[in-house]
Amino acid sequence: MGLASGVLWAQNSNMTVSDTLLGKQCCEHCADSLRNVWNQIQMRHDSLEADYIHQVELLRNKMLQMEQMRDSLWRTNQTFRQDLERKNELLKETIRAFQEKEALFAEKEVLYKEAILHSDVNKAKLEGQIDAKNASIEAKNSQIDFLKANIIEKEESLKQQRQSYERISQEKENFVVLADSLRTRLTEAEKKIIQTDEALKYTERRAKEAEAKVEAAVSRKKKVCVVQGIAMKTFRTPSWSLAPRVNPETSRTEYVIVNRNAGSIEFDFITGASVMLWDLTKSFNGDPKTVKDSTRLKMRELPKFDQQFSYSLGIYVGFGGSNLFKNFYVGPSFKFLDFFHLTAGMNICEYEVLRDGVEEGSVLAAGSLDSQIVKAWKPKPFVSLSLDLDFLSYIKK
Repeated sequence: MGLASGVLWAQNSNMTVSDTLLGKQCCEHCADSLRNVWNQIQMRHDSLEADYIHQVELLRNKMLQMEQMRDSLWRTNQTFRQDLERKNELLKETIRAFQEKEALFAEKEVLYKEAILHSDVNKAKLEGQIDAKNASIEAKNSQIDFLKANIIEKEESLKQQRQSYERISQEKENFVVLADSLRTRLTEAEKKIIQTDEALKYTERRAKEAEAKVEAAVSRKKKVCVVQGIAMKTFRTPSWSLAPRVNPETSRTEYVIVNRNAGSIEFDFITGASVMLWDLTKSFNGDPKTVKDSTRLKMRELPKFDQQFSYSLGIYVGFGGSNLFKNFYVGPSFKFLDFFHLTAGMNICEYEVLRDGVEEGSVLAAGSLDSQIVKAWKPKPFVSLSLDLDFLSYIKK
């Protein structure tokens, strides 16, 4: 009953053969699309992973440069401190030299005062002392000039170091900002990689399901197919009854046997299984050959059938009618276009027939028909077209 209801549902959905093949092709196209999407996501994943590795390497290099800049800043700071201390020492020495120079001027001034107060002092002695003080003052001036030159040099060095320190500090700030940006990009790249991983898994699962579905439908290794279809046989199931008739000779009413289901062709809904014996796919799906025509032009010979479909020859065994166990069908079956089975064979069915010596048109008494009917098995030829039940999975709902 489940198989019959499935076919009746397919019939009520008004789907044609072209719709079925279109559904199959759409499924295959869907599987190909999923494969393409999977490949694109895989390429995107590889690209993101490569970009992630590149960003990590770039961040590592920037961190190394920042460490080098930190060491350079530390060394520059140390040099700056040393130069500053040296400048302070030179300034102290300059101050001492100025103090000593002032002391010499004070001594010289004292000598001048003594010379004025004591006119009897030895003039030569005073001149010698004054010259000595002048020489000391000149030496102190030279020492002060030398210290000034050193101080100016140290100031220039300190200025250059200050500029270098400010430049390195600015570069360090820039590298810190760049490192933060790289960390943000790495975080975003990790999120994208996780998303593409999930999308890749989902698409891969869908692609495998679609491939399995297509493979199940077009598999040439499918040995047994459960099918349902319509059979046409050359014998109709008789329906006997008594019909009244007026005898023209006696003018009396009599009853004759009539068959209310007369005819020579009958259709039956059948269900059964087709077992593959020979795979004919290669024979029908021959590769196109290059041949020469009468004009000596090379042309490609068209294949016999669409190479996407499978073909086979087997044996069909099934049953039909309202009494499934008294109506059997058997015969060779040809499978084509993956889903369709064409069968020609013998129908063996139990029919209600008249007894020997009694035929249609015989006169019987009223109510005596049942005693003239017997059950008998009769073999009759049939032809059927059946459909694989896998076809239902490709009908659009």
